[in-house]
Amino acid sequence: MPRARTRSDHRDTPRKTIFISLDTVCANRLSTLGSTRCATPSLDQIAAESALFTHEYATDIPTQPSHTAVFTGCYGASTGIVSHFHEPAQLDATTTWMPSVFQAEGWRTGAVDHLFVMKEWFVRGYDDYMVPAGRSRSPASTVNDLAFRWLDEHANDDFFLFLHYWDAHIPYVPAEPFRSRHTWASRKRVDPDVMRHLQSRPSFPLFKRTHYDHLDQIPNLDYIADLHYAEVEYLDHELGRLFAHLADLGILDDCLLVIFGDHGENMTEHDAWFDHAGLYDSVVHVPLIIRAPRRVDPIRVDSLVALIDVMPTVLELQGLGDDTLVDFDGRSLLPVIAGETDVHRDAIMLSECTWQAKRGIRTRDWKYIRCWDPGIYPSADCELYDLAADPEEQRDLSTERSDIVTLMDSLLDRWLDARLAGRPDPMNEVIDVGLPAVMRLQRVIEEDRAA
Repeated sequence: MPRARTRSDHRDTPRKTIFISLDTVCANRLSTLGSTRCATPSLDQIAAESALFTHEYATDIPTQPSHTAVFTGCYGASTGIVSHFHEPAQLDATTTWMPSVFQAEGWRTGAVDHLFVMKEWFVRGYDDYMVPAGRSRSPASTVNDLAFRWLDEHANDDFFLFLHYWDAHIPYVPAEPFRSRHTWASRKRVDPDVMRHLQSRPSFPLFKRTHYDHLDQIPNLDYIADLHYAEVEYLDHELGRLFAHLADLGILDDCLLVIFGDHGENMTEHDAWFDHAGLYDSVVHVPLIIRAPRRVDPIRVDSLVALIDVMPTVLELQGLGDDTLVDFDGRSLLPVIAGETDVHRDAIMLSECTWQAKRGIRTRDWKYIRCWDPGIYPSADCELYDLAADPEEQRDLSTERSDIVTLMDSLLDRWLDARLAGRPDPMNEVIDVGLPAVMRLQRVIEEDRAA
């Protein structure tokens, strides 16, 4: 079975690492993880050759806090980064940052990404930071064009490469033939009330600009969802091109591939339609695939694991960062990859602070969510779901199971106290300034009134 190597046998370790972020891709979008709405043959084939994690969860959502958690191996409560587009937020310069670890070891580091235009810390540690044309959400073909040129130049180097694919994110404008393949039925059905349904969502004034105005038509709600699934299939197609290019260069099996989703996406199953607010599994349950030939045998891991566990796992696999492993909230996944244990975590802590401010706990049996600020969405002070009986999280049991609520409250309070260690709660600081998405929505409403 695969075991972690030390620096002394580091010469046998693959000297190439490619990090692939599937923005806005929930676990159940992959056919190997149960999708019935789209097919992902390229990802499925890679997953069959990898450690595939069936119960991987994003600890901090959405994009900015999630990627910060991945690249630091720490919860947002530890780093202070709990929100998306919160202007005062700054990641401490002393925080261990994954690309910087590779750079310090002499590896060539590159990224094809847009996050630097949002926060400066996302450029740390890179020799080459390539920003695709446009502010964000460039199609996967554009990301690949930049990545292929970089890979051609550095195929013989030790390297770390981060590729950030936005295709599944709004506004859902998939390329052909993926669009027609998915919408051939839904585009023919016209719901005369579709705009009334969309306008009933409190986020509508903003989403009209950022999403709905970009669509060619909106005959019904299913059509919008079909566009999202088409984007996932298009992304899988482009990832197949990436894997083929690595094979053509003769380096596919020399690469440690890490493929993950930063968060998922609600369709219409919860209040935040076509968005990723809410700590439900439709948002926080994400894919994770780790492929490292000769190091990691193919295995399907059903243990509860978190995105913060990725960084210590990668550094241990690559024999790097021995002195920094104690700095993480995450823990190496190598014991569960090697089959030495079936249990990695009993519970995973969850957080969001952009449209609404909430924290939660996800165990095998329960999902508990506590509200700090409901933002634009009506919300109870807390929610509790029996995941075995109610996997879609539709029936709140918080008033019926006060015993479980009390237990979860205690766990959450102790965890938060340990993370903060006497520091102010960054969630409260964001609330004091204003939830970023809510403030942006208010500006759009004011602009529409003035127009």
